[in-house]
Amino acid sequence: MLENQIQKSILDYLAYKKNIYYFRAGSGSFKTEKGGYFKTGSKGCPDIVMSYHGQFVGLEVKTEKGKQSEYQKEAEKQIKKSGGFYYIVTSIDDVINCLKQIDNQLEI
Repeated sequence: MLENQIQKSILDYLAYKKNIYYFRAGSGSFKTEKGGYFKTGSKGCPDIVMSYHGQFVGLEVKTEKGKQSEYQKEAEKQIKKSGGFYYIVTSIDDVINCLKQIDNQLEI
């Protein structure tokens, strides 16, 4: 499965969950009508950002063979250092397990 297909399935799953605020984040750029480029996000930003039980959660979506860039590794370090959660996910099952891990850590 392609990364964008995995991401879509995760976003579809999150749409049915209650008490989770999320959005597709990530970074990139696109060409404007005038031929310039407009950049979005910051390099390394997780693909999906969530608020879960009041906690910041970054989900980096990858295929089974996908690897983090150096920018993504730095974002992970900064998110964890600031008290947030960061996960590399390859499926909906990974997301379910991440939410369970957060619940356990927060003793919910």
